[in-house]
Amino acid sequence: MGADPMGRTAVAVAAAGCGLVMVATASCAMPPAPPMSPGAQPAAAAPSYAPSSSPSPEPPSPSVPAPASPSFSPTPPPPPEPPSQSGPAEPVGDGKVTAADLPLLAAVRRASAAAVPDGAVIVINRGPEGAGELAWMPDDRTYCLAVIREARAETSCKPLPKSWARIGIRLVTKGAATGAGTVFFAVVDGGHGPYAYQGATAPGPGTGPVHDATAAFAAGRTLSLLTYERPAGAGTPGDQYICSADNAICFPALDAYVG
Repeated sequence: MGADPMGRTAVAVAAAGCGLVMVATASCAMPPAPPMSPGAQPAAAAPSYAPSSSPSPEPPSPSVPAPASPSFSPTPPPPPEPPSQSGPAEPVGDGKVTAADLPLLAAVRRASAAAVPDGAVIVINRGPEGAGELAWMPDDRTYCLAVIREARAETSCKPLPKSWARIGIRLVTKGAATGAGTVFFAVVDGGHGPYAYQGATAPGPGTGPVHDATAAFAAGRTLSLLTYERPAGAGTPGDQYICSADNAICFPALDAYVG
């Protein structure tokens, strides 16, 4: 029996000490906890992710639609007028081109950008020294006027206005400027020539006579084409009107009535 009784005493004291510690601290080595019931199991912890060394790209910003522009429905333009079936106007009587008018016609052909028709040119005025006025109408809505001075021609082609201020007067306008004044051009419904100034006194100095010719269309319609030259800025009280021989048509001759 060689064991030391003091050794056993030390073991006993140590065991007793542990018991004292257990009383004070509830355990020297806590026993394992009993397993939890399935319904009381804690939720699984979310997995942890290590931050990436490269920055993640920013998410694209949501596209915001642009505000819709107000919708406009403009009024559609009126349909174009159908082509006139009136055909070109034909000269009547003294308005027909003669051999003496060929120099005037040649001057117009040299200067005009518009086509000059054969056989449908109307001579309104045969002036001296290579002066005169010619016209042609492709239909009853359009006119071309040529003013010739010293073998040089100035030509303009325009549509007739769709409305006018005086019944029977389709157009009164400035045709072309000359060295002495301005040539006026008028288009009047019907053939009521000849036309002349009407007033208490004679026309002012430098005012030329009224020249006219008749344009006839295939449908039987006729128009009177008039030209007259006035000095620049002239306006005398005795020649405010130009009238037909039967006084059926009268219209102002001054600049105040220019279409």
